[in-house]
Amino acid sequence: MDVAKAEALRLVSREKVSALVGAYLSEETIGVMEVAAAHRTVLIVPVAATAEITDKVRRDHARYRYVFRVGYSLPQWAEMISAFLSDRKVRRYGFVGAGIRWNHELAGTLERMAAAHGITPAYSAFYSAGNPAFDPIAVAAAAASPDIVILGDPGRNSVSFLKRLREVAPALPVLSVGGALGDARLAASIPLSAPVYVQAAAWRGVSPDATAYVERYEQRYGAPPVGYSDTLPYDAVTVLVAAWRTAGSVDSAVVVPVLEFDAFPGVAGTYRFDAAHQARWGAGPGTLHGTFVRWERDGARIVFPPR
Repeated sequence: MDVAKAEALRLVSREKVSALVGAYLSEETIGVMEVAAAHRTVLIVPVAATAEITDKVRRDHARYRYVFRVGYSLPQWAEMISAFLSDRKVRRYGFVGAGIRWNHELAGTLERMAAAHGITPAYSAFYSAGNPAFDPIAVAAAAASPDIVILGDPGRNSVSFLKRLREVAPALPVLSVGGALGDARLAASIPLSAPVYVQAAAWRGVSPDATAYVERYEQRYGAPPVGYSDTLPYDAVTVLVAAWRTAGSVDSAVVVPVLEFDAFPGVAGTYRFDAAHQARWGAGPGTLHGTFVRWERDGARIVFPPR
């Protein structure tokens, strides 16, 4: 947190930036929020999902009114996962994550959200992000006999864990919350003896805008985006620039009301913010839905929501 906070302070005080976009981890973003609030600088949060971000905006709007999140909150994330699990007729799931703050929060939030669909956790565990021990967790997860295992870790450790899980439970489906397992290059090394699903903010084929974005990304970087940690920051900048243009200014005092009340097209859909400055994601009408894909031998196929 301290490094992110210090860097945000440098950007605002020395570089005189007009706005901030970031950070990645929730812990880092909380520190950056304080800088944005103190300096009355717009902050667009693309990925960090902890509820504390929007809770701060809700409780102290006057101080944190400069903070907006385009990515999904943990309750929204859990709502979308629950809808997918229900569509797949899942009744019991396992949750395996990294020992980081938002993974623990997501596990608890998902348990509450999934209960409304009659879905319960059969197993839950977290491995160390720095020194993971995959074997005992993979064995225990398989022994619990869930209908599916949800991988909450978006990092590369999730790929290694999935390969170990495949060794002990080759027929057990897996859902990744996104990140590394959305990378086609890494996914190519995964055994597909059972379904491997990945959640993303957007994917090729979801819309003309999403397809055009993927094609531009591939042309520039030589590989498709993962649909999460690349797409959401792209949309964060898109929303910010659109707000500047509408406001006719980069002055935060002018830009904040525009962000609060306008709608902003992006790769994942049209962004609108609620009273806590959270983009409206979810499974209901009028929200951004995200997408779930299944990896197959010739690429990924969109499986949810129904198109």
